[in-house]
Amino acid sequence: MNSESFHTIVIGAGSGGMTVAVGMATLGYSVALIEGAHVGGDCTNVGCVPSKTLIHLAREFRPGDDPDEVLRTVIRKRDALRDKETEEVRHMENVTFIEGWAAFQGPHTLEVQQADGEKRTFTGKNIVIATGARPRPLKIPGLPAERALTNESLFDLRDAPKHLAIVGAGIIALEMAFAFHKLGVRVSIIALDERPIPRAIPEASAAIQNELERRGIATFYGATADSYDEATRTLSIRRGEKIIPLPEVDKVLIAIGRMRNLERLNLEAAGVRYDSRSGIAVNHYGQTSVKGVFAIGDVTPTSAFTHSANAQGRRVVQYIAFPWMPVSRREPLYPNATFSDPEIAAVGTPANEQNCHPQAVRRIRVDFKTHTDRGYTDEVENGFIIVDAVRLTGRIIHATIVGPHASEMISFFTLAIARGISLYKIYRLVYPYPTFSSGILKVADFFMQETLTNLPREAGAYLRYRFARP
Repeated sequence: MNSESFHTIVIGAGSGGMTVAVGMATLGYSVALIEGAHVGGDCTNVGCVPSKTLIHLAREFRPGDDPDEVLRTVIRKRDALRDKETEEVRHMENVTFIEGWAAFQGPHTLEVQQADGEKRTFTGKNIVIATGARPRPLKIPGLPAERALTNESLFDLRDAPKHLAIVGAGIIALEMAFAFHKLGVRVSIIALDERPIPRAIPEASAAIQNELERRGIATFYGATADSYDEATRTLSIRRGEKIIPLPEVDKVLIAIGRMRNLERLNLEAAGVRYDSRSGIAVNHYGQTSVKGVFAIGDVTPTSAFTHSANAQGRRVVQYIAFPWMPVSRREPLYPNATFSDPEIAAVGTPANEQNCHPQAVRRIRVDFKTHTDRGYTDEVENGFIIVDAVRLTGRIIHATIVGPHASEMISFFTLAIARGISLYKIYRLVYPYPTFSSGILKVADFFMQETLTNLPREAGAYLRYRFARP
């Protein structure tokens, strides 16, 4: 079988893979882009685009509107973008688009099984693995397949359920809980976790829980979905030894995590080292254990977001195309955002998760309603900024924002942490009035007041605890 050769082969046309393919093609290199499902990957098809379209439309939803039409609009917009991206890829200069599933035959050789059964062989000087992840399955005894949903099937719904049970309390679960509730759907959350968004700081989880309760969204924590009775449409929930019946559930969304798409790749044939739990091992510029073979996005240990996959893709493009340019040995900070209501966004590592003494760090909290006029005028009940900063120096190590536009404001703190911009410098900035972002100035105000009025104490605490282990 004759092989076709390319400078760079990208496996997966999701956000990270597209970043590499477009970047290398724009620089004039021959690129093969291989995709077994849909162009755009999770983001375009079953993730960011349809979910944020649904969140937007749900925000505009009013009594008397048709929730089924909202879901069908989501499908139309998703499909239109998918078709547009697919057509663009097919006609992109220097890019050969191949539909099929790739598997390594050697370190730089791939065999692609196409939908029509034909097999083709490709070789590449560089191969980039960007195959993403899929929903982690959960078998609920008695639950018919047509009533079970994951994010891969949720956005093909054309008719809104009456009662949606969501198993899980992470980002997807909470975003969809608020969105479907606004469409008039009864929503219940069941999770083994003890709080919503368990990776967030407890204050953020508490704010979200307050909103869930205020809106009448039922929550069952420390619980599992035990079984389903189709005759009565009852989902039985197990909490310890207790069984709680949840009646009239017509759809169940499984949102308990993700699994990396590695099985089809035959990584052993390439000699690529990986772990089934942590993914493909890569160095600081994305290269695997095999020279010229790279991995980005969900298949790596450090990336779980569209924006982090894009960032990794840009680093790979830089390294392949401009190997003489320095590449940082540390990955950039990856902020995260949950588009719940209110939004949650965070960056950095909270003080209690760092290897530093808790007395070396000051936690500052600014509540939007109490401390900003915009929070007061907009009646923001559950909204705040929390910042962990090193005492005396004002160096920021972590920030969490809960409230309107949190996802937009977090980039300010991403820049501050990455560039070492202290609260002293932030104190001197001028913010438009009245805005939510003026809460950032309040953080600096509180730090300055506490520090400058107690300099001997703050200096002593810094010297005593800065290098002490917790």
